[in-house]
Amino acid sequence: MERFKDTRETIYSFQSEFLVRCPCCDSRAIVRCIEPDRADLFAPRRFSCTACGSSKDWSEKKIESWYSEALDNYFHYPLWLQTSCCGETLWAYNLRHLEFIEAFVRAKLRERKPHELYGWSNRSLFSRLPKWIQSGKNREEILKAIAKIS
Repeated sequence: MERFKDTRETIYSFQSEFLVRCPCCDSRAIVRCIEPDRADLFAPRRFSCTACGSSKDWSEKKIESWYSEALDNYFHYPLWLQTSCCGETLWAYNLRHLEFIEAFVRAKLRERKPHELYGWSNRSLFSRLPKWIQSGKNREEILKAIAKIS
């Protein structure tokens, strides 16, 4: 039986890079930290597209999170990894995020434990995934959608 253990990663754990749709040529592009050693939410970011050479830098002091929409938080470009599924939009920031969702969905046994110091927490992505992704009845359709976009 496949099992998934909560790693306590949050949605922020997956925001060091975003695969996005280039607004200039509609190809796959990337938004990532300019300074790899500094991966905090307000670290400067760069959008770059290898297909058309388009690039743009971001270094503001605020971000807008669109957790209900398939956009990156910095330039608000559409995410590359997205598709319709179960009447909703399945999306992921990058391949590591998509692998997390796939491992969660594939598992028939999902385990959480309280933190040794802080007890139960509702902050992890494990507990924040939408109900339609958590539902076992959608497992096959979601796995097909993940295979389609990966």
